[in-house]
Formats: sequence, C-alpha cells, structure tokens
Amino acid sequence: MQDKALFLLANFDSETQDKLGGYYDTLLQHGFIGTQTKNIPYHFTLGSCSVDYEKRMINELNKICSETPCIDISLGYIGLFEQRVIFVAPCMNFELQKLQNSFFDDCGNGCHKWAAHATLLLDEPQVILKALPIVTEKFQPFKARIESVALYEFFPKRLIKECILNPVE
Repeated sequence: MQDKALFLLANFDSETQDKLGGYYDTLLQHGFIGTQTKNIPYHFTLGSCSVDYEKRMINELNKICSETPCIDISLGYIGLFEQRVIFVAPCMNFELQKLQNSFFDDCGNGCHKWAAHATLLLDEPQVILKALPIVTEKFQPFKARIESVALYEFFPKRLIKECILNPVE
C-alpha cells in the first residue's frame, strides 16, 4: 500500500482550466491518455507533507489565503521532466514564489528544489516523445490567474479544503 501524503495545489481560474483542458483534449484526439491524476483541476503543486500535519496545514491555508491576493502569471512554455512528463510552465514571478515559500520555506541550502508546472501528460518516454510535437505545435503562451489553493490527500484522492485567494489587490 502506498503511503498517503498531503499536497497543496494552487488552482487556476476557469478560463485557464479551459485552455489547459484544450491542450489535453488535443492529446486525447491523438490517442494519448497518460497516467497523470485525473479529475482534479489544473494546478501548480506547491509542495507536500505528512498526513500528520493536516490540522496545521488547514490553519496555514486559511491564514495565508486570506492575506494573499490572486496571482496573475504568464504560462510561457512547454517543458519535460525526464521524458516522462509534459508540462506547461510559468514565467516565474515573485508572487508565485512567495506563495510557495509561505507554505514551504525550505530552500534546499540556497538551491530551491521546487519547479512550478502544470502537468499535461505523464507516461512512458516513448509515448511522451510522440506527444511532444503535438503539444508544442498547438501551444501559445497566455496569461493565467491563480485563484485558490486546495489541500488534498492522495491516494485515494480526498479534497480536504480549498481556500479562495483574497480578491482584494
């Protein structure tokens, strides 16, 4: 049995969800399904921790989201992780990095280990390499907005709490 863990996900606005879903629909039309987690919104995973920290994470989620405005960001390019993941990545900005650091401030001895990305497809390298030209041909950079942060437990998937970011800027 796989160990459970808590994950914080920074979720996008509905327009961004639709655009990212459109890229995945294009992959589906070409027969690519992938093994990525389905039926959760497109997001940036901010980090994870032990299920022992659930109450603490809920308290932090409430506090940080009430003090953090929505984050506008440019989704600027397609990337790969080890030829197993195709993702859309942002042109990083201070606000997104600050949000992630609010929850997870361990910077790894001066080298930050976190890479913001929204997974489009997770699969074997031979599948990823066939799917990559399809995504890159269609992809155009666009503006996105992070509107909420959700706390999930995986696996099985359980949404614990979602907080809307403070709309006042």
